[in-house]
Amino acid sequence: MIHPDEALKIVLSCRQRPQVETVPLDQALGRVLAAPVASSMDQPPFSKAAVDGWAWNSEASGLAPESLAVRNVIAAGESDQRPLGAGETVKVMTGAPLPPGADRIQKVECAQESDGAVRFTKPERIDNVIQRGENARTGDTIVSPRQLDAQDLAILAADGRNRVDVAVRPVVGVLSTGAELAQPGENLKPGWIYDSNRTQLAAHLSGIAVIRDFGTLPDDYDATLAAVGSALSQCDVLVLSGGVSMGDYDYVPKALVAAGVRTLFHGVAVKPGKPTFFGTSAKSYVFGLPGNPVSVFVNTEFLVKPLLYGLQGVEYRGLSAPVTLSEGIRRGSTERVEFLPVSIDADGAKPVPYGGSSALQALAHACGFVRLEQGQKEISAGSVVHVRLVR
Repeated sequence: MIHPDEALKIVLSCRQRPQVETVPLDQALGRVLAAPVASSMDQPPFSKAAVDGWAWNSEASGLAPESLAVRNVIAAGESDQRPLGAGETVKVMTGAPLPPGADRIQKVECAQESDGAVRFTKPERIDNVIQRGENARTGDTIVSPRQLDAQDLAILAADGRNRVDVAVRPVVGVLSTGAELAQPGENLKPGWIYDSNRTQLAAHLSGIAVIRDFGTLPDDYDATLAAVGSALSQCDVLVLSGGVSMGDYDYVPKALVAAGVRTLFHGVAVKPGKPTFFGTSAKSYVFGLPGNPVSVFVNTEFLVKPLLYGLQGVEYRGLSAPVTLSEGIRRGSTERVEFLPVSIDADGAKPVPYGGSSALQALAHACGFVRLEQGQKEISAGSVVHVRLVR
């Protein structure tokens, strides 16, 4: 067995320069930006009013003029390029460009207009102006390579872009093994269970990959070898669940090797997920995950997703937060690194009742996972722990 940090290092060593494609901006949500994007203009492209109010030239008229003559009104979307002289003001609406010479704005609630003139009733501490280029200058990086969220798309749209270069998403094949597996909606036979792993893998990875479902296999070597060979020719990454341990019917590692997959590791000192397999073929990467569904979830989060992001040119760390532990955590064996599910409420984080890697229902109550290191037996209540958030 290797340490999970060493396993992750091996996985990340497979990162490569991504292929790039251009997509419409409205199709870019969740895609990985291929390269930094520089601003094509100053943002904002002109100095503008931050409030509804009265703009004036403080150098020509002074910082506290007694009264100013109202020249005109400028609404958002309009423009007046006549310089603003001494003793005059223009009324501006929020977002309106300032006329040349205007450098301050008095809010409407701090002024009084009468007979074509305005008098300021309360001093303003700030100028209430958003200066040209205050948010970004031409050539500044406005979005760095990362998975694009709504705010990133808004920034790109504000720069006038309707298309964006993104990394080509890897094609990921998902395949479950197990003679006991039925499909959701079917009637269960005695001793059978429903296959949840393909469902969770497809959902877990759908935002960052193109998913191909290769179905469910019985515990049969010839069938496994044939399915693996076919899947490897059709995808960039193949993720199998089940059949990777040392049981009489665990044919996956043998079939993978026979299909030309080079083993990079098989066995990780982690709980859950000890039998995890990772290897490479001529054109694909392969994960063999244990069949228990919590093992699939944990190892997808900590090993599979980092590879998929790495193949698109960015690093995946996930979200974590320091949280005070409201209930202590204690475990028996300490020979492996362990990820334990925890919930978070107003009192802090506490362990979720958890019967092991088959206890999928525990994930309904888990906000994240706490990592216990090798040799670490307990974490006392009141300790600050870093929770890897998953919801």
